[in-house]
Amino acid sequence: MIRIDFCFVKGGTGKTVLASSAVLYMAAAVASVGLVDASPVPMAARLMAVDAVEGVHAGREEVPVAVVRSPDRLDSALRTFEEMKLDAAVIDLPPMQKTTRLDIAVVVADPPGLEFINEFKADAKHTILVLNMAEEKTIKYKDAAATVVLPYSPVVARAYARKIPPILAHSPKAPRHGEWRRQFFKLMAEVEKIVKKEVRR
Repeated sequence: MIRIDFCFVKGGTGKTVLASSAVLYMAAAVASVGLVDASPVPMAARLMAVDAVEGVHAGREEVPVAVVRSPDRLDSALRTFEEMKLDAAVIDLPPMQKTTRLDIAVVVADPPGLEFINEFKADAKHTILVLNMAEEKTIKYKDAAATVVLPYSPVVARAYARKIPPILAHSPKAPRHGEWRRQFFKLMAEVEKIVKKEVRR
């Protein structure tokens, strides 16, 4: 089972929003997948319409959601997902200085968080950098296979406030949301490419 973590040293960068959208995208387009919410405040679970009670629950689109509330309790959730024969686990991590060994680290930084980018250590076979709520910017992060820049979108902010993963939010009159979706699909294409390569091994 492939582990895909949405991670960074700083909070408030959009990890949870992207993790909840990514697991729905992957469940529909790529593989059998579950979400692990390892944050003390399980907002990813709430975005997936799951109560914050620890355990494994059926979320939106019947996607399995494991609420563990701490990175220290990841192993039990991952074992459950392996028993369910899932292809991948999307993990929403709280702010941390360094991750455990991963298959794919999606490092989600916002512009204020860039000052911490070189302090963060993602121990992963593959790394993708997401610069969230930002304008186009050239930035490098260690051995990142790709960098994706997601613009600020009021539709995304409203979706989060309403506890809806923004991939489900539609607003034809919001051009910034259209650009956000295009860049999100670019991110998912990068993730999908790596997942397919790992599955073939």
